[in-house]
Amino acid sequence: MRITKISLTNFRSFKDRQEIDIAPVTLLFGPNSVGKSSVLMALAYVQQILEKGHCDPQKLDALGDKSIGGFRSLVNGGDLNRPIGIRLDLELGNTIYPSFDEDFEYLAQRFNGEPLQLTDFAGSVEHFALEITVAWSHMLEQAYVQSYQVWINQQFMGRISSSDDGKQTLISQLNLLHPLALTETEHAQLQLTPEDWLEEFNTAAEDIPELSNTRLESVLDELIPGRFTKTPGLSSLSYEGVRPYGRDIGVKCQWGAIPEQASVLQTNLRYSELEPSQDHLNYLMVTNFLTFAFLEPINLARRFLKSYVAIGPVRVIPDFDYVPNPNPEQRNWADGRAAWDLLHRNPKTNDANQRLVRECNRWLSDEDKLNTGYELKNWSLFESLNNGECYEDDSHYLVRKRHLLFVEKGKQYPLAASQLGTGISQVIPVLAAALHEHLQLISVEQPELHLHPRFQVELGDLFLSCSKDRSFLIETHSEHLVLRLLRRIREKNGITPDQIAVVYLSADENGVVSERQIVTEDGDFEHNWPGGFFDERDEELF
Repeated sequence: MRITKISLTNFRSFKDRQEIDIAPVTLLFGPNSVGKSSVLMALAYVQQILEKGHCDPQKLDALGDKSIGGFRSLVNGGDLNRPIGIRLDLELGNTIYPSFDEDFEYLAQRFNGEPLQLTDFAGSVEHFALEITVAWSHMLEQAYVQSYQVWINQQFMGRISSSDDGKQTLISQLNLLHPLALTETEHAQLQLTPEDWLEEFNTAAEDIPELSNTRLESVLDELIPGRFTKTPGLSSLSYEGVRPYGRDIGVKCQWGAIPEQASVLQTNLRYSELEPSQDHLNYLMVTNFLTFAFLEPINLARRFLKSYVAIGPVRVIPDFDYVPNPNPEQRNWADGRAAWDLLHRNPKTNDANQRLVRECNRWLSDEDKLNTGYELKNWSLFESLNNGECYEDDSHYLVRKRHLLFVEKGKQYPLAASQLGTGISQVIPVLAAALHEHLQLISVEQPELHLHPRFQVELGDLFLSCSKDRSFLIETHSEHLVLRLLRRIREKNGITPDQIAVVYLSADENGVVSERQIVTEDGDFEHNWPGGFFDERDEELF
């Protein structure tokens, strides 16, 4: 699963809606304090809401101990009358959407009626997007999720809305013309062109029947309690392939418009009989449909964001006495501690630990990579004792305590990270995150800090080589980094412009403006950098 786009409205320095394209390797450029870190923070904010419902957070788990300041600090201009909008677009890739409840197929085979049958989401969904709108409730004096919207396969699916007191949470929009909301017959009917109607049914264009009432709509009319009245004429409206359902469907939510975590979406839909019947089967199908339309995108987004880590610009430099956390958490990546914690693990007890140390060493020492002249050594005093004596007293822990040290090529004297130049210790968290097997999105603020230009260009190769199954979101000022990426495209060794997104952020009276720089097939920019960015080099040289 990959994220392909982030859209922001009224979030920090972003005012008017801006879309930021996310490629396997994305570089965010722009002046200081323009809002590059806001893009990274938006991901952490969405996760905090989906996981814990913190719409007014003082801290975000993914960003460690960084103070946020709550909703007032997150909304553009501190204006509590403005809602924050954040949309995430994701491609499923190898991630499989779950299948409909097997109970439905089992019962449908044993029932003689014609229950509603819709296309199974499994195997049909390639892309989904969700957008949450966070607003301030003046009634409750707290932030809440005002609405939650879903798009599946680039088409709008629906919206859940919440009143500002949180007491009324409804599916306020449902697109009856979404391909996954249609029966096979209805879908085929919508695909027919006027020429098809004339050829197959001898029907002129003006006589083509409209799909005025879909099967799903008819079933929903039967399942919704009678007190919910239909809005006159609403269901007959359609625009841009969307036709909304004319009734609100009650949904059990939390934190505003976020559906409650459960195996199925909890709604107010009811069927009249307890025994297996067509009503019962229709209820199962509609419940499956609404669950996969509204609940599953949130489940997938939660899972994806759990595999997101954000590495900040200031990273810890451990000394010889560093005490690692045996169970590093997402928040520990912010200052790089999680990387050191993982590398301190005994490589002999776990293949993944062994591979991580080995791959980090390859990037640290190989001549065609960083070539720092150093390698990592994961070591304990116990392993160094020639006789292998096992201590059972209080010194047992001391001799078994693992140390992560650096050894210079051709020498045996070990050094702690604090004894080396700052650049090497600062790049270790970037290496460990890029080479970690279970991360899907890695953001790094200024990975080039304290690094020699030769090392900066090699980071470009690191990000490209590791981007097959994960994405990198890099906030940077490094010209060397972007030049290496352009060179790899120019060399035409399988690297194409769509694998890289170079985004320039600038500010005007309407907030931050996001502009993707078009990269050509020959590894150059189609247009000059906006605002004279990187012109400083020319000024110094000429």
